[in-house]
Amino acid sequence: MAICDAGLVAGRTCGECTVCCTVMAIDKPEIQKEAGVTCRHCRGGCRIYETRPALCRDYYCGWRQLPILDDAWRPDRSGVFVELEMVDGRTGLSLVLVGNPLKTVRQSWFIDFVITGVRGGLPLELGIPGPKGFQGASLPLNTREMHAAGSSRVRVKELLELELKRLNAHAFEPRIIANAGNDVGQP
Repeated sequence: MAICDAGLVAGRTCGECTVCCTVMAIDKPEIQKEAGVTCRHCRGGCRIYETRPALCRDYYCGWRQLPILDDAWRPDRSGVFVELEMVDGRTGLSLVLVGNPLKTVRQSWFIDFVITGVRGGLPLELGIPGPKGFQGASLPLNTREMHAAGSSRVRVKELLELELKRLNAHAFEPRIIANAGNDVGQP
């Protein structure tokens, strides 16, 4: 499974998906927002889309960038917010579970994606958002146990469920927003 940053998938638009408008924390001098708080401009889509800040204009989730993710992977449909991440100097994927995490890790399409990615040497991380005001948590999926599971859907599902338990037990750390002046989070 090869990953590269080749721009955007032709014909693919965000549509009604606004997951990034809620899930992400933003702490930049020009704009701030806590993770898990929906942007105040997001009401049935972006109300300031044509004049949105450059930070928002330049951001695209993994689903918009990667043709290996079909239309079912759109974050609001799949419950998985995919981001391209640098892991040990290589481009990998962070799979943040934003829907029903337990249901997602039990889906055959998700299990098959993890199997293919791990077998192909693609760095993968499984993550969950933290509570409002806290950082999320993530764990690598390219473990010795996951490699040993091979293409056994049953074993990979068991391992994903164990990793999800570990993530849910994580001691979430508070997220400190350092910048101020343009908090776009809804009150």
